[in-house]
Amino acid sequence: MKKGILSIFIAIVGMYFVYWYTIDLSRQYSILIESSKNTSEFNSYIFTVAKTFRITSVCIGLLSLYFGVISFLKKNKVGGIGIILALILIISALIPLWQYLVEDSAMDINFK
Repeated sequence: MKKGILSIFIAIVGMYFVYWYTIDLSRQYSILIESSKNTSEFNSYIFTVAKTFRITSVCIGLLSLYFGVISFLKKNKVGGIGIILALILIISALIPLWQYLVEDSAMDINFK
């Protein structure tokens, strides 16, 4: 049961990490758009940091998935919840959600 609870805790921490870097990347991208309206070159900081955060959150999700599978194989139902949360974490880490939070950019989905 300890590994199942550990799996859930790691998945929740990973989801908070995904939330935090999504908000941070949207803020950084908005600042980058505002500072480079007159120039045509973009700073590669956003894309490098996004890849690093994505790799980190997928690793956190895989660790949570590992503990969830171990707990589930020991016939604990809590491990199933950990597995589901870990899969949600991995999927949400791979989808670039920060692009939908950026306002006043070329990627604005509201077409204003």
